[in-house]
Amino acid sequence: MATTTSSFPELLKKDAYKWFWESYDVLPKVHPMIFKERMVETLYERSTSAVGTGLLIEKGETEAIEERSPIEGFVTLGKVRSWGKRESVSKELHDDPTKLANFMKSQMPQWAKDVVETQETFYADVFNKGGLTAGHAIFNNSIPNVLDDSTGNLIYDSKPLFNLSGNDRSSKGGGTYYNGLGLSFSKTNLITAYNLMSVTNNRKEDDTKMAMSPNAIIANPSLKFDIDEVLNSPDDPSTANRAINTVASLVKPIYWHYLTDTDQWTLARLQFGLEALKRMNPEFDMWEDKETKNYQMSVFTRFGVMVNNWRGLVSSNFSTS
Repeated sequence: MATTTSSFPELLKKDAYKWFWESYDVLPKVHPMIFKERMVETLYERSTSAVGTGLLIEKGETEAIEERSPIEGFVTLGKVRSWGKRESVSKELHDDPTKLANFMKSQMPQWAKDVVETQETFYADVFNKGGLTAGHAIFNNSIPNVLDDSTGNLIYDSKPLFNLSGNDRSSKGGGTYYNGLGLSFSKTNLITAYNLMSVTNNRKEDDTKMAMSPNAIIANPSLKFDIDEVLNSPDDPSTANRAINTVASLVKPIYWHYLTDTDQWTLARLQFGLEALKRMNPEFDMWEDKETKNYQMSVFTRFGVMVNNWRGLVSSNFSTS
């Protein structure tokens, strides 16, 4: 249904009062720092890793060298989603305002901001929904009649993105792992999470070791003062004698307003294991309906997400249901 003049009486009055769209400073884009952005040309992306043959095996003097064969790892999927909205206004509302040159075009700057906010909300939900034990549709990459995602609302190994101990995930080598904690933020718990990623979970799919450590901590701004005190103090704020702070500047803090859990905090290896699939940049259109003479305006864009690896994340205090 088209918006008509009756919805905007103040806009149409001939007086000296100002009429304007609300406009505020926009929040900075955060998701490109966390997700590796990749332009794609297809409806979905699919990848499979290969698991190596592992460590060498000691051989006796007269024994044959033991044979090992590589195997495939997990299949990972990511689908592109379509996003848009449309607005219709009467010709009278479009043409007659005395305080705007063009009613429809005057909204373009806000619609551009709406695109950014939509993307930020979507990509933040990877963290907001990442610990749900039942999973979430944001991780479901099924496309009717095209692609069947057998893991449903979970990630590629049929576990939540963040899993707690007791709901361990298994590697192709048979090892079991978790990357979720139920700890509030503190220096001690930061060290626990750091060691979980860099000492315990630094394993390839065949369970051999690799280099893996976080370079960022991601949280809602509600934790800013607690995190900044721990990371920015040259002396340890938790000790009476102000000993040397061994975690000073350990990781870069990233405060994301679109995270809904105010006490969740996540150590991350930026742009590792998470991909923002970008299929089409925002496209804005405006046209006149010849039958009604209403004006139409629309925006359309396409983007999605792909989870390739959970090892670059350790999250704590997240929602599980």
